[in-house]
Amino acid sequence: MILSLLFIFINADFPISTAYLAQHYPVVEFANNQYYVFWTDLRFYSPDRSIFGARVALDGTVLDPDGRVLIRDRTVKASVGFGSENILIVVQDSC
Repeated sequence: MILSLLFIFINADFPISTAYLAQHYPVVEFANNQYYVFWTDLRFYSPDRSIFGARVALDGTVLDPDGRVLIRDRTVKASVGFGSENILIVVQDSC
């Protein structure tokens, strides 16, 4: 499954992750002149789910193709927020 997002201001649909297995529940935050995309990923399904993240430049260039693993422990989905200097990721686990 390919995780892609449509960025209206770029007028393009482009992949954030083309990794094996499914990616779900993408969330996006804009901070420090770039976009941060986080999602639930099953590529390490054993049976744990992971939270991955990637940075996207203003022109739509994915700076972390297929993302970087951030959390690998029964996670279900993430929420994200930004406050002046820091990004906060809140994760719901499967319990």
